[in-house]
Amino acid sequence: MNFQDLDHSLGKLQTRKKNATKIAPFVALAILFTLIPIYYPSMHPKKLSQVLSSSSLVPLPDSNTQHQSNNSSNSSTTQQINVTKSDDDHVSVAPQQARIINSTDEKCDLFLGEWVENQEAPYYTNMTCFTIQEHQNCMKYGRPDTDFLKWKWKPDGCELPIFDAHQFLELVRGKSLAFVGDSVARNHMQSLICLLSKVVYPIDVSNSTDQDNRRWEYREYNFNMSIFWAPYLIKANKTEPNNIYQPFNLYLDEPDESWSTKIQDFDYVIISSGHWFSRPTMFYLNHTLVGCLFCSQPNVTQMTSFFSYQKAFHTAFRTFNSLENYKGVTFLRTFAPSHFEDGVWDKGGDCVRKTPFKRNEKVLEDYSLEFYKIQLQELTIAQKEGKMRNLKFRLFDATQAMLLRPDGHPSKYGHWPKPNVTFSNDCVHWCLPGPIDVWSDFLLELMKREENTCSSIHPRSYLNHRLVGCVDCIEPNITHFTSFFSYRMAFKTTFRAINSLKNYKSVIHLEYPANLIVDHSSKITSHGTTTKYQKIIKQDDEDTCDVFIGEWVRNPDAPYYTNMTCWAIHEHQNCMKYGRPDTDFLKWRWKPKGCDLPIFNPYQFLDMMRNKSMAFIGDSVGRNQMQSLICLLSRVEYPIDISNDTDQNFRRWKYTTYNFTLAAYWSPFLVTVKESDPDGPSHTGLFNLYLDEPDPKWTTQIEQFNYLILNSAHWYTRCSVYYEKNQIIGCHYCGLPNITDLSINYGYQKALKTTLKAINSLENFKGVTFVRTIAPSHFEGGEWNKGGNCVRQGPFRSNETTLDGISMEFYRTQVEEFKVAAKEGKAKGKRFRLLDMTQAMLLRPDGHPSKYGHWPNANVVLYNDCVHWCLPGPIDTWSDFLLHMLKLEGRRALEENIQL
Repeated sequence: MNFQDLDHSLGKLQTRKKNATKIAPFVALAILFTLIPIYYPSMHPKKLSQVLSSSSLVPLPDSNTQHQSNNSSNSSTTQQINVTKSDDDHVSVAPQQARIINSTDEKCDLFLGEWVENQEAPYYTNMTCFTIQEHQNCMKYGRPDTDFLKWKWKPDGCELPIFDAHQFLELVRGKSLAFVGDSVARNHMQSLICLLSKVVYPIDVSNSTDQDNRRWEYREYNFNMSIFWAPYLIKANKTEPNNIYQPFNLYLDEPDESWSTKIQDFDYVIISSGHWFSRPTMFYLNHTLVGCLFCSQPNVTQMTSFFSYQKAFHTAFRTFNSLENYKGVTFLRTFAPSHFEDGVWDKGGDCVRKTPFKRNEKVLEDYSLEFYKIQLQELTIAQKEGKMRNLKFRLFDATQAMLLRPDGHPSKYGHWPKPNVTFSNDCVHWCLPGPIDVWSDFLLELMKREENTCSSIHPRSYLNHRLVGCVDCIEPNITHFTSFFSYRMAFKTTFRAINSLKNYKSVIHLEYPANLIVDHSSKITSHGTTTKYQKIIKQDDEDTCDVFIGEWVRNPDAPYYTNMTCWAIHEHQNCMKYGRPDTDFLKWRWKPKGCDLPIFNPYQFLDMMRNKSMAFIGDSVGRNQMQSLICLLSRVEYPIDISNDTDQNFRRWKYTTYNFTLAAYWSPFLVTVKESDPDGPSHTGLFNLYLDEPDPKWTTQIEQFNYLILNSAHWYTRCSVYYEKNQIIGCHYCGLPNITDLSINYGYQKALKTTLKAINSLENFKGVTFVRTIAPSHFEGGEWNKGGNCVRQGPFRSNETTLDGISMEFYRTQVEEFKVAAKEGKAKGKRFRLLDMTQAMLLRPDGHPSKYGHWPNANVVLYNDCVHWCLPGPIDTWSDFLLHMLKLEGRRALEENIQL
């Protein structure tokens, strides 16, 4: 373990229970001096800090004061903090300290509150986030309790929203964020990356291999994030480079160039530091040794860590104010106290508590209190100086919240038992996931206040000049609407205005946004049988983009999850687990001819599915699709299994935040089936198919669903006996005497017709049915059980292969039966859509598991799997198509609701 990975204190933090200081007189003064300038602006009372300072505020220690001892008097630890009011912030008097809070919402101080239970947390795990530092990976190293994960911060008098990864990324689109500080700052950044991974994973674009200074890019949002390792913020080096126990040289009036020369172009900078200042150090001013902390050199003045800490922050803030081109917002993230009990860090101290403190159980004291006071005082000075240049310095106060979380540290669970580590019990850093994740809750709220989102970014809706709601604003007591509400009302108002113009006679052309493309659920033309693949669905308007015709193009940003971050991957599609050596097959996306198909946005999908339900009905390729969708959605939320039984073929999942239900119904033939012989002529079973009877396992369950996704085909190649009206009418390759041998497609067409008619006959079903077309298999060099395999490592171009054989027959049948059902359903108010995956997947022979769906020489039926699809893999694109189709449904609903 590298020594500079450790942030520890050499001092001992006493843990004492105290009652909060009574503050009624100070609150009264605060109210008085707030109201007087409002109602009597001609009066100019003294600043609140000046009124308080005469009796209750402790000055900073003198530079010659010795470092605090373990026996510091109680009186020095319970005094108030002297904070000067600025125009940007105002003073709030609180137990143990007077603090600065942002004035955007003066009714609520985000940083004063309590921890309350939150059973929905955590929002990622150590298995779904790759950026967790080993020493904060508490679950990996056996931490047995998980209750410490189940808390959220509740400010007094208001709510702090749980971090919204998508909203954060939208807010920082086209911007940049830098963390400057020590390993707790890195801890913070890694927490943020983990929370953002629910939407997208960043790309490491660092210029070097130095792990202490990294740069990440979120290309979809043009947002970059950097960490600059600067534990002292100022210039520092070791007195003896190879001896970690010797003092550091601190140049108190010189900023650390590792960050000061690189942050001018950042939009946001989060600066923090603390724990390193308790180490042995030599203090330099103007390149002259002026003192030291815990040094053994003779004739050198012993000074406190408070001296160097104040000088360092003073220099750091002055550096920001002196950067000519810097225009960003600087957040000071305040000191997060450690929680060593029963000893200091290297003498048996540990943090074994399993729940938070209540605020009346713990006070800020000793060096933690002094560090906190210094930060606030230096921030006030920086704000005053920055005002001259219109620079913004903001308080990001994590101190009280983290003071109350002794249960959130790794302790001994940051390594394996009894390793050779310097820091055996870590009570400084924070487990991931863990309490530090709330820092992103704070950060997003501060950024929203900074951007003034309610008034400048997110619109409010008025009717009859009365505020009726807003879109994604943060103000309390205002109804939150979707953008569709305002969009629909705007069009309705516009068309009504046009209709009211008596002399207007022109034709109105309504132009849809480019990303709202008419799908091919109508205007169907069926072509004759051909051995060459032809697109069966056409548009009347040849200029309209058909998203299902196109090519595969490179996408270096993919994949958007891995087999390590998604638990829903079926073993036989977990290609990376079983040693697939190539990864290039992951780096493609579908590009329609003449337009673009957006990459799947899990947040947008879940928002559209709020309070809705979706069912997948069909075979294992349908299950493959559903598992791909779950993996893509896991970047936002993990579903809860609410299935009624243990049958893995019938599962039901709930996304509780969105009240969205996802279900899978195993029905590979879609109609009623009975297996008459487990072996059968081809050793894959012999099945009795009742072609005129829909499978009750799904038909009795789906009336309340909003969306159905139907699929089937591959199982019809198996040996089957066909029944109609409970009478045998023929079979496919059954080997039974006196039974007519019928084609595969005969049984499939009958079954699909029965299925779609069953949906049209469901009186209470009001949802949308997507018929997902066949995804062809790619066996080459033989059939599936005769040595056939799929070993290609790249996609076909559209002119390199054609749809033929049984795949072509299945596809034609699907389109023809879809056409009939859509026509019949329209008269009954039923909606059918074609989710046409055929051409796209025809071109992906490289996306199957092949032999990488099991261990070598495993006893499996389908040894070389060229039917299913690796996860992650090309099948993830099906969610791109699905979201696109759902958007079209939203547009249709909008059109239907507009009353002209």
